[in-house]
Amino acid sequence: MDESLILEVWDRLYQGSALDDLSLPVLDGRLDLRGISLPDPAVIRRYQTSVANVTQIEPSAKFHGVKWENLDFSGSKLKGMRMFGCQINNCRFDKCNLEDLRWWSMAVTDTSFRGANLKKSALGGIQEGRRNLYQCVDFSEADLRQTAYKSAAFENCRFFNSKLVKIDFQGSTFTDCVFEGELREVLFHRRGFQGESYPANEMLNIDFRGATLRHVEFRGLSLENVQFPNDSEHLVLTNFDSALDKAIGELKSQEDLGSRKLVAYLSVLRKWAVRNQPQGVLNTKDMIETGGLEGFRRLEKLLRALRS
Repeated sequence: MDESLILEVWDRLYQGSALDDLSLPVLDGRLDLRGISLPDPAVIRRYQTSVANVTQIEPSAKFHGVKWENLDFSGSKLKGMRMFGCQINNCRFDKCNLEDLRWWSMAVTDTSFRGANLKKSALGGIQEGRRNLYQCVDFSEADLRQTAYKSAAFENCRFFNSKLVKIDFQGSTFTDCVFEGELREVLFHRRGFQGESYPANEMLNIDFRGATLRHVEFRGLSLENVQFPNDSEHLVLTNFDSALDKAIGELKSQEDLGSRKLVAYLSVLRKWAVRNQPQGVLNTKDMIETGGLEGFRRLEKLLRALRS
């Protein structure tokens, strides 16, 4: 694609105008924009606060109220893009560099981000009370580290071997989603911080059977509509709050350091468990890291007795 055509494409995308008359090739029913790029964001200034080093940038591009449909951006460099109140339907962003993407009040449907770099992106932005919607979106193998959320709706989304590390989904809701691969230090809430005005996250029909849950917390969630892994690394407990109470009570009678550490660990999970919680899950490696092998074996014996 020559430079004049690239400029025309971006001008039309900015205006929300059709691209059909530009004689672009079509790939799998989408206009082929693979490899198209935006300039890197400009750094305005860098400064340090008491909690972080901050880089202030001028975004590479801002889009307001446009609709993108049937477009293939695979392999493109779209770093630092900003979008407000836009619709994206049946598009591909596979293997795109979308680092530091910021979205507000978006509707993203039937779209793929397979292998995309979404690091440091704000995917849960709110604009005038409107959340982002991700419906039938594929995040497989996408890098989602350091992504930020106030609240967003994820419906029928796939997270297969996505990089989900140290993520707090806050007030985001999940329905009919599937997770595979490792999740590490991920937080799911029924309601996020100061998120009372947004819908509660009920975790409806969520499938973790192919996932590995390492230090994953479910806060204020009943989890009755969640499928957990059935393997040696995970212990799925029914009557979760009651099981934790019994385990904590038993471990408190022990005097070793491992038991005391496990009491502290389980007490955090108990804090966030709901009354009469139907089920919950513990990861055996997490417990071994916390209380040592001997402490874990003592706890495992107790928990398995509670399951029988």
